[in-house]
Amino acid sequence: MVAKNIEDNIKKFLDKKNLKADRRLMVFLFFVALATLFWFLNQLEEEYVTEISLPVRYTNFPSEKILANELPDHFELRVRGYGYKLLEYKISNKFLPYTIDVNSLTLRMHAQSSYAKFFSLTSLLSQDIEDQISSELDIVSIRPDTLFFEFADRIFKKVPVVSNLIAEPAEQYMIRGKIQFLPDSITVSGADPIIDTIDQVYTETIELSELSDDYQDEIQLEKISSVKFTENEVKVNINIEKFTEGSQIVPLNVINVPDTLVVRTFPKDVTVTYHVVLSDYEKVVPQLFEAVVDYNESANQENKLNISILNSPDYIRSLRFNPKKVEYIIERK
Repeated sequence: MVAKNIEDNIKKFLDKKNLKADRRLMVFLFFVALATLFWFLNQLEEEYVTEISLPVRYTNFPSEKILANELPDHFELRVRGYGYKLLEYKISNKFLPYTIDVNSLTLRMHAQSSYAKFFSLTSLLSQDIEDQISSELDIVSIRPDTLFFEFADRIFKKVPVVSNLIAEPAEQYMIRGKIQFLPDSITVSGADPIIDTIDQVYTETIELSELSDDYQDEIQLEKISSVKFTENEVKVNINIEKFTEGSQIVPLNVINVPDTLVVRTFPKDVTVTYHVVLSDYEKVVPQLFEAVVDYNESANQENKLNISILNSPDYIRSLRFNPKKVEYIIERK
């Protein structure tokens, strides 16, 4: 109701003042806009100098060499052209990447150290760039004015593939043997100082949980900057089986005993307990374990020597043994 009253009051005020559009003002504004348009079109016929950005990519590097430095991914071009053409490129920004064939460049030696350093002037590319972007634009200057190339000898090295997998079998299951990769090693290549530091390559990190069946898949290798791999992925195979608990009575040996002495332990054996997959259960025998105590520890021990397990099958898990220590006596021969 209030809004309606306000609207009625405004209409009465306008009728009372008899305000109408000024035709002369409208005509004036029309001619101002028309004059501005003609002025703008006339300005587009003038020549101007401005800067544009040109993306760059590089191809055909020397096959026996490797680039050890970063190259600019774009050129800043200072160009001269008519206003309408410059406006067209500013609006559309339609430049395609300019491709530089490195093998075709005139490279000059800059320095020789651990890398062979060369340079080439970008001004030598002006005509070729003009032919690509437009015959109606003239290049005044290019930044950077010089391209620097640092080349190192490409070397090759064979390194093993190492797992970064986090594999967790389901309850009552375990991994049989080791995680297998195909291939289990690859050849890496790159600059000498970089390759010298690489002794292995890693798979990407993947978590695999509740595994109750064999697992096969292809997995990516973790990339290393400035290094090429003969393979970017490997096949992985994880054998999963149910396990059981086993135990063996293993004779206890004493090491580092002088020839004139005999050391007798009590007890003479140690019981080892472990987890093993069902298919390997019968393969485990006492002879595969080596349990020892060290005579040299007797100087620091009062009544007992610590037991150590030096050898055990690599396909068992969760190895435990009892006792951990044994009493002993020392006799002369």
